Amino acid sequence: MGKRDDISLRVFLVANSSARRAHLATVISRALRNVNVISDSQISSARFAASKSDILVADLDTPGSAIAMLDFLQGASSGAGAIALIDDPDPAWVRSALRASAHAIISRDANIEDMQMALQAAEAGFVLLHPTSVHGLLQENAIAERNELSGEDMDHEDLLREDIVEDLTARESEVLRLVSMGLGNKEIAVRLAISEHTAKFHISSILSKLHAGSRTEAVSLGIRRGLIPI
Repeated sequence: MGKRDDISLRVFLVANSSARRAHLATVISRALRNVNVISDSQISSARFAASKSDILVADLDTPGSAIAMLDFLQGASSGAGAIALIDDPDPAWVRSALRASAHAIISRDANIEDMQMALQAAEAGFVLLHPTSVHGLLQENAIAERNELSGEDMDHEDLLREDIVEDLTARESEVLRLVSMGLGNKEIAVRLAISEHTAKFHISSILSKLHAGSRTEAVSLGIRRGLIPI
């Protein structure tokens, strides 16, 4: 999906209750200008297609809705964006959703900025994960590695530290160095001549790639892995 000027982004919003749909519709409308929200109570590939929407935003508050989301993803066209709002998802579900091309998995209490980044990721074809989803995957991977070890005694924290970290882009490395200098989002945006929201997006990607739960942890990992010169 490309950039839009005068054409509205069409979002198909699914949530069980009318109150929840109204709340999320407000969040979405405030997250992006020029957006058209179509609401429904159930995830349906047919209804999504009929609405001619660009992105599905699904509030997953039950195991059944999480399964329905996977069914939707597996049958969706390659151009469809998909955002899941889910709390403490099972790592196996997260892995399945990513394999089926989910673009964003964020918490159900997502604020306007969270929603904005998720919508931007879906529109651009990127992937955005909430730290809880990343940590769940790491924990599952660490346990699997530990089970495969033979004759070697490593504790859980050691295994997490040994996980392979996805390479940062040149811009992400630059942002991480600025974070290590104590700069905030606005200062980073000014320094790099980018928007504050773009700076936040880079930081979110850095946290995900480094498996970090905070900016401080990301800096610590960056130093230990030689990503930040000292």
